[in-house]
Amino acid sequence: MVSGEDIVDIVAGRHLLLHFFTGGCVNCIHMIAELASLPIPESLALIGVHTGKFDREKESEWIGKLIHRYGIDHPVVNDAEGKLWDAFAVRAWPTLILLSADGYEIARVSGEGTAAKMVEAFEEYMGEADYETMRARAVESGSIVSAFSKVYADRTHLYLSDIGLGAVHVCTHHGRIFKTVEGFAEPQGLFAHDGILYVADRAAGRVVAVDLQNWSTKIVAEGLRSPTGLTGNAEGLQIAVAGSHQIWQIRYDGSGLVPMAGLGSEGLRDGVMRGEAQFAQPTDLDWLDEVLYIIDAEGSALRSIEEGVVHTPIGWDLFTFGDRDGIGETVRLQHPEGLCAGIGGCGNHRIFICDTYNDKIKVYDPLNGRVTTLVESVDAPTGICKSECYLYVTELGKETLFRFDISSMQYERLEIA
Repeated sequence: MVSGEDIVDIVAGRHLLLHFFTGGCVNCIHMIAELASLPIPESLALIGVHTGKFDREKESEWIGKLIHRYGIDHPVVNDAEGKLWDAFAVRAWPTLILLSADGYEIARVSGEGTAAKMVEAFEEYMGEADYETMRARAVESGSIVSAFSKVYADRTHLYLSDIGLGAVHVCTHHGRIFKTVEGFAEPQGLFAHDGILYVADRAAGRVVAVDLQNWSTKIVAEGLRSPTGLTGNAEGLQIAVAGSHQIWQIRYDGSGLVPMAGLGSEGLRDGVMRGEAQFAQPTDLDWLDEVLYIIDAEGSALRSIEEGVVHTPIGWDLFTFGDRDGIGETVRLQHPEGLCAGIGGCGNHRIFICDTYNDKIKVYDPLNGRVTTLVESVDAPTGICKSECYLYVTELGKETLFRFDISSMQYERLEIA
C-alpha cells in the first residue's frame, strides 16, 4: 500500500488507470482478476483506490491483508475518507478511470467486465498496440501457504476449503488431514451428501462433486458468477451465487440447474422469491427445519426463505451496518460472510453467524428474533459449522481452525496437519 506522495513518483510522466474498489464487493474482486489478466503497457500506471464502505475496510492493516490475499501487485491507495472518490465524482464500485499524463480524464466505466475496454481506449488514445505482458501477480516468497475459507462437518469428518493451495482437505474432527483434493481455482462453500462432497469453486464459477470413495471429481454446474455458499435438502443443492445476487438450485446429479430466488440485481427487498426479492451478495446459507437462511454480506443482513417468500430478519439497507445486539430492526452486523444452523445438541435451533468485519460469532434465535454475541476472540471469521457441541470456524487467511465448545464456552485453535 502506498501514500499519495509515493504515487507522485510512480506515475510521473505516465498515463494513469484508477481502479476504485472496495474489498467487500464481489464485483470488485472480479475486476481485480480482470486487471491481473490484462497486458498493461509500461507507459500506463495502474493504481488501485480502495474506498472502503464498511468501517473495517477503511483500516490500512485490513487492506494490506486484502492485497496479499488476492496477489495485487500494483500500488493501492487507502482512500478511507473518500476524498479521491468525491474528487472524481465516483458513484459505484468498481469504477475505472483513465487519465492522461497531464491529468485529463480520457474515459471511465463502471461495473465488471469492462477492464479490456479501458485498455482498448488507451490503445486508441496513444495510437499504439505494442503491449508488454503484465507482471506476474505477486505471491508470498517461498512456499505457498494454506488459507482456509469455509468449513463443513459431518459425523466423522471435517472438510476445509483452502484458497491458498486451491484445495479441499478432508480431516478428522481434531484436525488431522488424511486426504487433500487439489485442482480448484478458489474453493469456498462445502456440502456433503450420500458419499459425495460438493465444492463451490468461486473463481471458476462452478460446483464440483468429489466422490469420497475413489476421490474422482466431476463438474456438476458451471457458468455461475462467484458461487460461494452451498447447502442441500431433499430437492438438491442450493447455491449462494454472490456475483449475481441470487440463490440457485440443482439436483445432486447435476441436472436441473435453475435460479431459485433473487432477480439478479443487488438490493434488500423482500417478497416472492423468484419475482420480487433481491439479495445483496449472498455468501452462505443453511436449512433450519423448512426455512432456508442466507447471509447477505454486502447488505450486512440475514435473510430467510419460507414457503416461497423472502424475509429479512436482520438488515435494513445496503448502507446500514454496525455492531449491535438486540432484536429486529435494532440489530447491526458488518459484512457477515458465514452462517450455519444448530441442529440437535448444544445450540439447538439457533443460527450461528460469522460477523466477519466485527470479529465476532453471533447467535440468532428464530423464536424471539434476538441476536447475541457468543464469541469475540475470532479474527475475521468467514466460515462456520456445528458438530454436536462444537463450533468450527475459519478465520480469514489463517492456517488454523478455531474450535469453540458451546457447553463450556471455551475455545482453542487446532493445527491442521
